[in-house]
Amino acid sequence: MEKSINSNLQSMEEKGEYSEYAVKTNIIEANCAITDIPTVFSDYKIQLKPTQDKFLYVMIVQKGSEVFTLYVDTFLTRFWKIYNIEESSTMNKFIEQFTNNLLKIDSLWMPHQMLNELENLYTNIGFSIKFKQEVLEESDLSENDISQLTMRLWSKGSNPAKAIVKLLEENDYPTTKTSTRLLNLEGSTIKFLDEVFFDGKVTVSKGTDIEEHIQFVDHIIDKYSDRMNRIEENRMYLESTPSGFKNYGYPFEIKFSKSQKIEKISNKLINSTKPFRLWGIIHDKEDNFLRVAGVDTHTGDKFNMDIMTDYIRIYLPKNACGNVIFRLFTNLQHSFDPGVTISDEHGHLF
Repeated sequence: MEKSINSNLQSMEEKGEYSEYAVKTNIIEANCAITDIPTVFSDYKIQLKPTQDKFLYVMIVQKGSEVFTLYVDTFLTRFWKIYNIEESSTMNKFIEQFTNNLLKIDSLWMPHQMLNELENLYTNIGFSIKFKQEVLEESDLSENDISQLTMRLWSKGSNPAKAIVKLLEENDYPTTKTSTRLLNLEGSTIKFLDEVFFDGKVTVSKGTDIEEHIQFVDHIIDKYSDRMNRIEENRMYLESTPSGFKNYGYPFEIKFSKSQKIEKISNKLINSTKPFRLWGIIHDKEDNFLRVAGVDTHTGDKFNMDIMTDYIRIYLPKNACGNVIFRLFTNLQHSFDPGVTISDEHGHLF
């Protein structure tokens, strides 16, 4: 990886372009041991080879005649780091199948607020924004609603990025970032230029110190893990006490930026398909109210959800995976309502 980022820097200086095979780290949210994952799924076959480091595995992946090598760091049992220098299109296809088709394996789902927080650490010199309305039909939208917005900005300094985001916010346009580009400078030395994607992929465009990149990835995991702990501390359950049963935990409340048609929302949220990957049945229905008994297809964990015209309440039971909250909220931002917010008992979660 050190050689790759050095050659990338040299290529940029000599040719003004980046290498096709940039160093990448994909962060995976796991609820199982790496030895529990199947060796065959979709069109892929994988072979795990242990190393002298008991937490590090070499993963040989085969798809037809194509073979590539990944390095999986499992030191953090909940969050694996997959290091690679493969072509982006190859890795994107593999990670999509790996996280969507395997039980108990998921990607990260960072809402744009978390990407904005990372921009406070280093110089933000670019971003990607993508919003596409996938819940409502064109006939449901007003003339001021946006059905699709895609934007990508790269700049030398941070001023253009800040100015564009401010302009979008002032006009109530979506600012749902799918990535942010961060420059870590020490004097005139580029420690790294990383692009962080909302799904946990971190690409090193150029740099001089791979350890700086690894520490930055660990920082992302720490921030995500802190939010995960806060979410899972609010899971709801009953506990027997000498004076009877005591209720623990609180629901999560997702508030829409304006009133919505609940049938449209429920049809999209609980049909088990991407991107939400939730299945459920409506077992209580009144005017402007639906109660759903659901299952997270990532883990098989159950949850309950109330859908109303202005907000959704989600009730996670004890031991349920909290990543469902990240996935639901982030995808609502990107495919339904860019102005949606989420709160728990302490206030805004993001």
